[in-house]
Amino acid sequence: MSQRGISFRLNLHISAFAILIISAIVFINYYFSNKILIEKIEEGAVNQSNLVISRISRITLGTEEIARNVSYQALYYFQNKDLDFFLQQVVASNKILESIHVEFIEDQQTSFTACLSTGHCLHRCNPDNEIFSDSPASLDQGTWSKPFYCMNDTSHLLVTYRMPVFHPESKKIVGLVYCEISLRKMKQMLDELKIGERGYAFIINHAGSFITHPNEKWILRRNLYIKPPVIFSSDLSEIESNIKSGKVGTGRGLSEYLNNQKAWYYFAPLPNSKWTVIIVIPEKELFKKIDFIFQKIILVSGLGILLLFMMNMLIFKRILTPLAQIAAAIQRFTTLPGKKQKSKDEIKMLVESLEDWQTKYGLLIKEQTHTATEKRKFDKDLKSARDIQLNIIPSGKPSFTDHPEIDLSAILKPAQTIGGDLYDYFFIDEHHLLIAIGDVSGKGISASLFMAVASTLIKTNANILSAKDIISRVNKELSERNSNQYFVTLFIGILDVRSGIVDYCNAAHNYPYILRNEGTVQTLSKSHGLPLGIYKNKTYGSSSIELKRGDVLLLYTDGVINSMDFNNQHYGIEKLENNLQNLIDLSADEVVNRLVKSIAIYEGESSQADDITLMAIKYLPQAENQA
Repeated sequence: MSQRGISFRLNLHISAFAILIISAIVFINYYFSNKILIEKIEEGAVNQSNLVISRISRITLGTEEIARNVSYQALYYFQNKDLDFFLQQVVASNKILESIHVEFIEDQQTSFTACLSTGHCLHRCNPDNEIFSDSPASLDQGTWSKPFYCMNDTSHLLVTYRMPVFHPESKKIVGLVYCEISLRKMKQMLDELKIGERGYAFIINHAGSFITHPNEKWILRRNLYIKPPVIFSSDLSEIESNIKSGKVGTGRGLSEYLNNQKAWYYFAPLPNSKWTVIIVIPEKELFKKIDFIFQKIILVSGLGILLLFMMNMLIFKRILTPLAQIAAAIQRFTTLPGKKQKSKDEIKMLVESLEDWQTKYGLLIKEQTHTATEKRKFDKDLKSARDIQLNIIPSGKPSFTDHPEIDLSAILKPAQTIGGDLYDYFFIDEHHLLIAIGDVSGKGISASLFMAVASTLIKTNANILSAKDIISRVNKELSERNSNQYFVTLFIGILDVRSGIVDYCNAAHNYPYILRNEGTVQTLSKSHGLPLGIYKNKTYGSSSIELKRGDVLLLYTDGVINSMDFNNQHYGIEKLENNLQNLIDLSADEVVNRLVKSIAIYEGESSQADDITLMAIKYLPQAENQA
């Protein structure tokens, strides 16, 4: 991926970030939706359980109520010899009963029976009182038996509710009422309840034995509390304690009946009994809807991310194509010979190109700085170069004893030890003063050398009284020996000290100013061609201007207007022109010094950003010249 272009990698990072955000949103939405759904499911399971409990309670509570009513009236109907008829009426009107038996305790036991099924009519299905072993030993209250199979029909599972018959006066127990109900009917009722597609419900007794279950082989043969568990995956002892304490609870586990599928379960006690109803629902059914919605969200999110990726790719490609073109062009220009560039990463291409450029340009300096001795030698050479440069540049305060009409002051402040600015002045002949100021591209040794060459060529070619011809000749010679592609902006003026006429040529240098003696500031806003050193055969034009007595011609380089304060704000042309308004009628030296001071105050503690050069020429012709 590191070989890919910046547009691809930028797009990939944004898309990855979008995926993270969308995934987080989807996950949070899924998490809270799932949480809400579980709450709804639990609420539904509670309602289902309440429905089951309500239906079973109608059987159990109804059986208890029938047994109480029969116990209240059994002795009366027995004494009136109508007990058989009464019991038949009770069974006929209460279909929940499988049979009802009344046994009186006398010297001889007397019993009466009524039932729906003829196989149960002779006697109770299980006369063994051991089936009531889980209940209190006394007979003075109603109690439920354990589930049992009928002795007359071993496939029929029953349960009995026993209620004592008291004598109305002595309050002694004179008999017992046994109401038998079929658990098969309870199972059928539970099976008829629709609990999802594959959900089911069953009942266990206090000991954990299955009283009902969709798998009939488990009834009274499997126990919920004995391992391996049929549904619970958590601590069995804790669940057993909660069920036996009559608590309500939920959980998740693996349903053996559903081939060990993950399932959700809910348990709740049946009132007035030691039975517990348990509802089991497969998790697939519970989360079917939300999983379907989640899949849709993922699909839509995936399509959205793909669309985002494609749109970003198109946008980034459009925006970054110029950068790619620039990087490729720079790379072609700077790549070292024999080095192959394989990266398509524009930033890496630019970095490698810059490294190659630095390698090309800095080999000599790198070799010279290997040791401290070489560094000291380099510093010494640099100081020597500065001295040479300053010797090339004439004095900033010349004394023209033969020409009192000229008041000239100049200053050059390089940003580094040596710089690329230049100025010069000298008389071509007795009446013509040449003034020049220039700014070489770049800084440092190379720029200063180029500046020295340019200064030398100006002197060499200054044998004619034409500023444009001098600049043309200098440009031609600079272009022929300019292997490093340097260039110089240059202003040359030739002042006739007799008339004040200045013939000048401006090769892309900063526009000079004339501070007129009457109080105005005039800008020489004509440029006559490109900087020198670019095109060998370039021709240049020229202009002329007349200086009056007391006028000051001010020349400067861009280091003046590019000076910056601590906020990185430039000194600028506007501030320069405003200051020039206050420099009228001053000597050339005062003009230069005040401008230098103004720039220093503006810069404050900021370091000098560029070479600063200023030259002021005040024209003071003698009286005969004015005439």
